[in-house]
Amino acid sequence: MSIPTFTAGIPAIDHHSHAGYVRPGERLEGIDALQRENAMGHVEANLPVEVFDAFIAARAADDDTTLARLEADHGIQALIDESVVFQSTSVYGVSLAEGTRALYGELDHAEAVRVSAQQREDDFPGLYDRALEVSETALVLTDIPAIDAQSWSPERYKPIGRIDPYLYPFGHPVFRRRGSDTPRFQRVFGSILRDLLDAEGLGEPPTTLGAYLDFVRGSIVRRQESGFVGLKIASAYVRSLDFTRRSREEAETAYALLRQDAAAVETPAYTALADYLIFAIAELAVERELPLQIHTGMGHAEPGLLLSGADPRLLEPLLSDRALNRLRVILIHGGYPYTSHLAALSQAHGNVFVDFSWMPYLHHHALERMLQEWLELLPADKVMFGTDTGHPEFHVASVARGRLLLDRALASGVADRLWTTTQAEWLARRVLNENLTRVYGLEAL
Repeated sequence: MSIPTFTAGIPAIDHHSHAGYVRPGERLEGIDALQRENAMGHVEANLPVEVFDAFIAARAADDDTTLARLEADHGIQALIDESVVFQSTSVYGVSLAEGTRALYGELDHAEAVRVSAQQREDDFPGLYDRALEVSETALVLTDIPAIDAQSWSPERYKPIGRIDPYLYPFGHPVFRRRGSDTPRFQRVFGSILRDLLDAEGLGEPPTTLGAYLDFVRGSIVRRQESGFVGLKIASAYVRSLDFTRRSREEAETAYALLRQDAAAVETPAYTALADYLIFAIAELAVERELPLQIHTGMGHAEPGLLLSGADPRLLEPLLSDRALNRLRVILIHGGYPYTSHLAALSQAHGNVFVDFSWMPYLHHHALERMLQEWLELLPADKVMFGTDTGHPEFHVASVARGRLLLDRALASGVADRLWTTTQAEWLARRVLNENLTRVYGLEAL
């Protein structure tokens, strides 16, 4: 029996993407780079800790000599190859293969790697545009530090700015757990902050908290004026989501201490300052009508993010704050494995919405069950679709799988007399398109 296609013909809007950003000097790689990145947890678990750390450091520094020595001594490529085989039956592996076929046709793996790399080098924006056309995607909101509007159409790609770089002006505590994911986020946050300071003519954070707040406010306003349509918090990768409102006095003391003593990032001052800045920026977001995305739930395929620190229930002090009742918050990634908690938080707060970005290429049956649960509990304006990818192959597969699983959830509801066919069609438009344009104040598509 065929599944009714309630989503057919509805232009998708991708609530959460990473399309549109290429780091200066970055060499674009094909689909094998995605497979290697997803293999890092397997590699880390099969090497001595110090060897893995040396491998990550050498890779970041493009140190071919050290990489060759580590390969000769430890067979790292064999571990990566083994992981790729194991990945092939996961939704991640299946989705990558589906998206690759949709864009390049039936090719063997080596040729698909070559073609995907070559097309990125030739015209990456053009390749991504084709992915949007193949998947019937009208628009993406993309989490990136900056975007080249000459190459990436402002009508199709609208940037979201992370606030995390602003939260840690004096760096982070030393990472002492397993994996390279958290240190990578720490470096990224620091690098973006340096660029943002440079853009305002500042070589380092100002001497006082007041001056720093002026910088943060001015930077965010100017980014909004340049086309940014929302903000995002990804701090679950470096700390807990347990954000607590702090006094200005406590924040000023923390700022002065951190500025004077680099070692102070190992003290409660690190958290106190970040907490104060989160609430200050959230209040600015209310004033500027900028929606705020927040990463919840699991992280990447290696140790780093602590799952207990990414539990969306930790956000209740922020979500319950009286000054933020009009802050439009979107809890993203389905909060997996806290999907029911995410829905409960959204149900209790009229200004809190949910998206299932990332899930279409990581989950299958779990996503279908989650959509059934969310759509029967939440009002029709609450749920949004997204992909959470910066790669055209995953974009195509995520939209196709997102449509399929949304259709299945809606068909189940119609069969159980929860909704009429007309209501299911309306819900499909809300989830794929209209909820996002409403929350972000964008023109209907």
